[in-house]
Amino acid sequence: MLYKYLKLFFLIITIPCFSQVKKIDSINYKITQLIDSSIIKKAFPGAQIYLKIGNSLVINESFGFHTYDSIIKVENDHIYDLASLTKVFGPTYALMKIFDDHNIDINQPVSSYIKELKRSNKKNTTFLEALSHSGGWIPYINHQKNILKRNDSYKKRFIREQKTNKFSVAVSENLFLNKKYQKKIYRKIKNSEIKKRGEYLYSGLFFFYVPKIIKTLTGQSYLEYLENSFFNKLKNKDLTFYPKDKLKVTPTEYDQRFRKRLIHGTVHDEASSFFSGLSGNAGLFGSATSIGELIGFVEDWGNESDKIFSSKTIKQFTKYATNNVNNRRGLGFDKPTRNKLDKYPFKDLSEKSFGHTGFTGTFFWVDPDIEMSLVFLTNRVFPSRKNEKLYDLNVRKKILEIIFKHTRI
Repeated sequence: MLYKYLKLFFLIITIPCFSQVKKIDSINYKITQLIDSSIIKKAFPGAQIYLKIGNSLVINESFGFHTYDSIIKVENDHIYDLASLTKVFGPTYALMKIFDDHNIDINQPVSSYIKELKRSNKKNTTFLEALSHSGGWIPYINHQKNILKRNDSYKKRFIREQKTNKFSVAVSENLFLNKKYQKKIYRKIKNSEIKKRGEYLYSGLFFFYVPKIIKTLTGQSYLEYLENSFFNKLKNKDLTFYPKDKLKVTPTEYDQRFRKRLIHGTVHDEASSFFSGLSGNAGLFGSATSIGELIGFVEDWGNESDKIFSSKTIKQFTKYATNNVNNRRGLGFDKPTRNKLDKYPFKDLSEKSFGHTGFTGTFFWVDPDIEMSLVFLTNRVFPSRKNEKLYDLNVRKKILEIIFKHTRI
């Protein structure tokens, strides 16, 4: 009789487990099919994906190769240029912790901590406006154009192919910038025009100032603060601004105009390259596994002992920052569009969800409603940024479709 009860009890507790395993297998199979077919169609040469639902790691896999020559296979400890994901895992994370520690008002002008902006058209821009891309700052400044002659050769007063004390900023391998040029960059940002405040206009320019804010408030450099506050707390050690082993780094693009070489192991973003990747707008390299672990700091359903930010701060930064329905941004984070007819990045994501994309083909998204954390990394810009098949094939949207379909069975 006891044996019968034990057998019945075993069946009861294992039926949900079998169902869960079936869901996970189905998600794995469908996502693998999608990524493999995308590689065949040359949307990207390789990819990594990390998916966690609740406390269960559903998939943590690598696909394809570093390049289309199929020489180096992508492994889980290989790293990608994260591009604008850096804006979240560098400046935004740093400001979240600083706001927690220093109780800064989100409506305070950023010029309170960036003195050079006090006498500029940006003196009244608030942290809320800067982080939600509603301060009117222009999107981008083409700094690289100013160091090239009309024949596309380098202006020797700005850049050299040999490193010296004066030319010490590594723009790429064997290409070095005059260290004084960074002041020109800040001056150009300071003097750039302001569009209409309150309207949504995506800009990366504010993020160049976050390293200065960190130094002012903490006395630590941008890199030191990120390592001490976040990166050193991770079990995974793949996150870096300075990759050491190029065999583990996927190359990005053949830069034919500015750096005139394959960008491999140094930051792809041209403006960030003037700071050797320590600019705030881009520069970070990492694996899907490392980003998945880093996302854990903003998973408000996780273990309280792992928390770095308060729940109040997480909510403040990841909710819609403004009432402007045309602005889908949180504070530093991207969010779903509020257009129900064509909702980006996927129609079933909750309004609590948040994430970000990167120009090189990187993406992460978190949805607290189903306790989902997703990281998807590619180097879709290899060999050229002209390749937009990642977008044409709607690969990110299709991954989310698979996840939502099978988590609701």
